[in-house]
Amino acid sequence: MSGARSSSVLLCLCVRFSLGCFLWFVLLRSALAQTEPLAPPAEDKALREQWQRVYQKIAGSIDMRRGETALVLEPAPLLFYTNPVRLNQQHGSIFLWTENGRPVVFGSIWSALNRNDATVRFVTHEFHSLATAPDVTASKSGQKLWTSGEPGIAWQQLDGAPVPAATRTARLVQLRQIARRITARITTQPEASDLRLMTNPLYRYPESAIVREGAVFAFSLATDPELILLIDADLAANKPAYKVAFARFGNLAMEVKDGDKPIWSCDRGTPGRSEGKYYLRWRAEEMPANPLNPEP
Repeated sequence: MSGARSSSVLLCLCVRFSLGCFLWFVLLRSALAQTEPLAPPAEDKALREQWQRVYQKIAGSIDMRRGETALVLEPAPLLFYTNPVRLNQQHGSIFLWTENGRPVVFGSIWSALNRNDATVRFVTHEFHSLATAPDVTASKSGQKLWTSGEPGIAWQQLDGAPVPAATRTARLVQLRQIARRITARITTQPEASDLRLMTNPLYRYPESAIVREGAVFAFSLATDPELILLIDADLAANKPAYKVAFARFGNLAMEVKDGDKPIWSCDRGTPGRSEGKYYLRWRAEEMPANPLNPEP
């Protein structure tokens, strides 16, 4: 009788253990389902890829120049981004125009839903000169869109910046270290908030730049770049040194610090429209919200 009772107790314990493991497994799967991002539906992915092609086509149609020199549009966008903070499903692509491998114009083609008509998206053009000269221009179909008319950036030295290393690999480590020294805040309503550094450079000078080293970093709100950080060094100088420059890529006020030291700032701009070194045109174009299946 005691043996039967022992077997019964053992069986009961095994059943409870198995049931406990099953419940634990169910709870674990439920928790993972809440934390793992869901894959976007196939039609959303196709639509996103179509919009990337639309942005690429628009960027490729723009004749960007510094003086009489035609700038080169980098063959692939630096970034496709969304801004979930906005309520109108904003997304866009970041582009870069270069000269001999050095960045000259940072640009974005992006769009947002027309809140009064969900079948329409408004496409915006946004550019910032990264040149110290005032003669950057953009044209499309022979029509002038933008003339910077002023220097786009101003370079400055960083206290205690390292001497550029001898190898390209080691210099990439230095570029990231310099970027991490910088902090940035943006004045959103009703208070300021930190911008997030994208730790990987959006662009790095190619080896064909030969005697120059540099990179373009971005500080973002969600994945939407709001501030551009440029780092540059002339490796052929008698005393090579890194220098930095900044460019706004949004119309809100921003402040930049190196440690506790303020080193750059900008005031709030006019929403939707800007001239000079920073060019912004909201609603420059109007397009169907779904290029895959446009409304008749």
